[in-house]
Amino acid sequence: MDDSINLVTAQITFLPLFCILFNLGYEEDATNIPWTDRHHFLNLSITPVGCSLMCSKPLIDKYLAPLIDQFNALLSNSTAKANGVEISTEEYVVVQVEGEGLDADQRVLELTGPLAMAGISIFFITTYFSDYILVPVKARHTVVTTLQQRGFVFSPQAEAYVSQLSPILHHHSPGGLQGRPRTSSSSDSDVSRPPSSSSPAPTTPPAKDIPELQIRTFTKLIKNGISPLVDPKLRLVNCAGNRNSSLAEAQELKEHLMQVLLAANFLSCKKSSKDCKHRVNHTTPGLLISDLDNNESHDISASFLSVTLSNEPISILMEDRLLPHFGSTLLASKSQEDVLVPITLDLRSLGWQATGIVGGVAGRLTQRTVSHELGEVSDDTDAIEISFLSSAKAGSVIVHATQLERALKALKIGMEEVQARN
Repeated sequence: MDDSINLVTAQITFLPLFCILFNLGYEEDATNIPWTDRHHFLNLSITPVGCSLMCSKPLIDKYLAPLIDQFNALLSNSTAKANGVEISTEEYVVVQVEGEGLDADQRVLELTGPLAMAGISIFFITTYFSDYILVPVKARHTVVTTLQQRGFVFSPQAEAYVSQLSPILHHHSPGGLQGRPRTSSSSDSDVSRPPSSSSPAPTTPPAKDIPELQIRTFTKLIKNGISPLVDPKLRLVNCAGNRNSSLAEAQELKEHLMQVLLAANFLSCKKSSKDCKHRVNHTTPGLLISDLDNNESHDISASFLSVTLSNEPISILMEDRLLPHFGSTLLASKSQEDVLVPITLDLRSLGWQATGIVGGVAGRLTQRTVSHELGEVSDDTDAIEISFLSSAKAGSVIVHATQLERALKALKIGMEEVQARN
C-alpha cells in the first residue's frame, strides 16, 4: 500500500537520507512546492542510540532498500557492526491526534495507555502542534475503535482525532487548522476507513490496568538491562516552521538543516572507531550519563535532533544552542522555563516490538511523582508534564529541565519497586 510507513534504524552516511528528507526525486513541479510540503508524514531522529527514519514505503524502497547490503558490508569490520541498517518488515499507518481538551501532564498516558492495554505496539511522536501515533496496518481498526471508546472523534476540519472536550470541534477557522492546502494522508484516509479484517489477538494477554502496565514495563526494562540515559549538558527546544512560508524561506531552512545534518554525520564518522564511553552517575544509582564533550563554540553538529514533516508546518526538536543558526526560519520559545531534556531508553535489545513501554513510563511519571525536598512519592500533586519521541530502536521521554531530577527519581522508584517484588 502506497501510504504505509516503514521504519529504518541506521548508522550510515546521510546522502540517501537527504534524498528522502528533501524529496529530491519529487515528480511534481518542485519549483512551486516547498520541500516541507512534499511528505504525508516523515520523521528523522538522531538520538544517543542512533539514527531513525520513519517515512513512506516507496521512498524507502527507492533510496535505502537497494543499498542495505552495501551499507552493512561497510560496517561489518567496524565497532558499529551492531548498529547496521535495518528496515522493519511491519508496515504502519499514522494517526494524528490533537491534544486540546486533555491535561498536558496526562496527554501521553491518555493516548497510549488504552492502546498498550489492547496489546498494540506503537510508536509515539509529540511535535510542536500534534501527537502522532504510528500503528501496525493490521491493528488500525482496533486503534480507531479504542480511541473512539476513549472519547476521541475524527474531525475533518482538524484532519485529526480530537478529544470531545476540545474546542476544535466547536470553533474552527474556515481554512482548517493547518492554514494551507494539503493532499491525502495516511493519518486520516487510511485509518478512518474500516480494514478488511481485524487485528489478531496478542499472544500474551495485555495488562488489565495502568498499574499492571507499569509493572510489566519496568520488569521488561530491568530484564533487558535498560537504564535511562541522560546527557546533563543536553538542552532541547521545540521549534516550528512558519505557516505559509515562502519558497525562499523554505530554501533557507533547508540549507541550515542540511549544514546541521552534515556536521552530525561528520561527528558520527569521527566517533565510529571509538567505543561509546559512559560513566555512572553516583548521585542517582542505575542511571547512565553520556560522557560527551562539545567544547567548540562553532560546533553545529546535533547529538539529538528530531524533524517531523506532515500536514502541519515542519516541527523540529533540537538543542537550544543550534537555534541561532536557523535565524528567523523557525519559531521557538526562548524562555528558560521551556527548556527540555531527553531521558532516552535504549530499546535495541527488545527488537521492533516494545508494547507498553510508552504507556508504562508515562503512567509512572504522570501518576506518581517525587518531591524535591523529601524524596517521597506523592499520589496526585505536581504531576510531571512529559512528551515522548519514539524512534526505531529508542524511546525518549522529554521533560522540562526543571523537572528532570523528579522524573529520574520517579523512574528509579519504578525500577526499585519491581526489584523488591522479585
